[in-house]
Amino acid sequence: MTDPQHDFVDAFADFWSRPAPNRLDEILHDDVVLRQPLSPPLVGLAAAEAEFERLWSWTPDLRAHVERWQGDATVLFIEIRLSSTMASRSVEWGEVDRFLLRGAKAVEKISYFDPIPLVAELPRHPSEWWSWWRSGAARPWSSGRQLTRSETHPTKQER
Repeated sequence: MTDPQHDFVDAFADFWSRPAPNRLDEILHDDVVLRQPLSPPLVGLAAAEAEFERLWSWTPDLRAHVERWQGDATVLFIEIRLSSTMASRSVEWGEVDRFLLRGAKAVEKISYFDPIPLVAELPRHPSEWWSWWRSGAARPWSSGRQLTRSETHPTKQER
């Protein structure tokens, strides 16, 4: 007998070994809610697929490696190391994702990472600006809208 958290971690690691938006349904429920710095919440699998499509149009070699994890059948924390190439330069950053699981899929994900090292790379590489903007990853800046505290730090009731 396998545990849902082990199944999820295995599926998550496999997803990131060959990521694709159409594979998100392997790890996320249809009604998933995703929250991360610099982005308003994404609700639903279709929104997640669209967001990842934009992200990979900007950084097609984005990959993640599972460093460690801890949790149970309902709440799971996964520490990952992400890497990508920006203007021929390798960029890496760490992240911790907290998942709420229903079975072996996530119904909610909150990402915790410091976006400053990643965002700080952009001014160094003007050749990346247009692809970053066009991808939609620049959405908080392109809309001119300030994110609210509840969008970046949800309350217990919002989770």
